[in-house]
Amino acid sequence: MQPPVAGLRVEKLRLDLHTGSLPGREKNVAVIDVHTHLHPPRLFAAIRRWFADRSTWDLSAQPSEPRDVARALERAGVERFVFFSYAHKPGMAGELNEWLCATARELGGAGLPLGTVHLDDSDPLGDLERALDGGCAGIKIHEDVQRLAVDDARFDPLFQTIAARNGVVIAHVGPMPWRLLPGEGPKRIAAALERHPALQFVVAHMGVPDTGAYCELFERFPNLYLDTTMAFAPASPVERRIDPDLVRANASRILYGTDFPNTPYPYEEEARGIRALGLDRAALTAILGENARALFAPFW
Repeated sequence: MQPPVAGLRVEKLRLDLHTGSLPGREKNVAVIDVHTHLHPPRLFAAIRRWFADRSTWDLSAQPSEPRDVARALERAGVERFVFFSYAHKPGMAGELNEWLCATARELGGAGLPLGTVHLDDSDPLGDLERALDGGCAGIKIHEDVQRLAVDDARFDPLFQTIAARNGVVIAHVGPMPWRLLPGEGPKRIAAALERHPALQFVVAHMGVPDTGAYCELFERFPNLYLDTTMAFAPASPVERRIDPDLVRANASRILYGTDFPNTPYPYEEEARGIRALGLDRAALTAILGENARALFAPFW
C-alpha cells in the first residue's frame, strides 16, 4: 500500500451549517460527497478537452490529479468522498477499475471508489466482481456517455451481485443537461428496481428534470435515493429551483454530491445552495453526510 496523501485526515471534518466556515462548533455537520470524479491522466485530459471544445464550462481552475482533488475536498471540509470514472466504450472497464482501486489505496482511505462496466464487453459480470473484490463499493452508470440504459436486462446479473454484496449503484440518467427528456428516466429506473427491489440505487443530479416523479417512487422503492449534484449551486447549468418543501419532506433519501472537479464554479457553491433552502438542522445533517454514512457503512 502506498502512503496516504500528506495532510489528508480520515477523522471528521466539519462544515458550519449557516456560513460554510471551517471549523465551527455546535452548528457543525459532517460532510460526505458521494459524487466526484477521478480519472487516469489521459482520460481526464480528453474529458477536459471535450468540455473546452463543446461547452461553455470553464474547468481550467479545477484540479485533476487525484491527490490535488483530495486535498481540495479536505480544505472544503469534506470528511470522505465517493469517486468514479466510466468506461465509455468496450475494452476499458477492467483497466479503469484497477486504476480506481489503486488510487483509493494511494489516498489512504479518504476516497471510496465505484467501479465501471460496459455491457458490450465479453465479461461485464467478471469485471464487476473483480472491481468489488478490489475495494469498489458498487458501480457508476452514465447512460448518455456510455450509451447504456439502466433497465437493460444485461444489467440483471450485475445488479443481483451488487445487491447481494450490499453495494450501491449511482446513475446519471438520460442526456441532461444537454437535453431534457421529461418522464423517461423514472420509467427506466422503476423497471430496473421492480426486478431488483433490494438494490441500493442513487439517481444523480436530483433526477432533473423529473425530481418530483422520483420522489413519488420513494414509497414504492425504499432503496432509491437522489443526489444533489449540480442541482442547487446557483451558478450550475443544472440548477432547477427545486421546491424546498419537496427537499425537506424527502431529506432522508437525498445524498450530497457535487461532480467535483468537473464543475465550472467553486466547490462551496453546492452546499451554499442547499443551505439557502432554509432546511432545519436534522435535514441538513442527513443530506450533507449522515445519509451517505449509513448507505456506504459496509465500505468505510
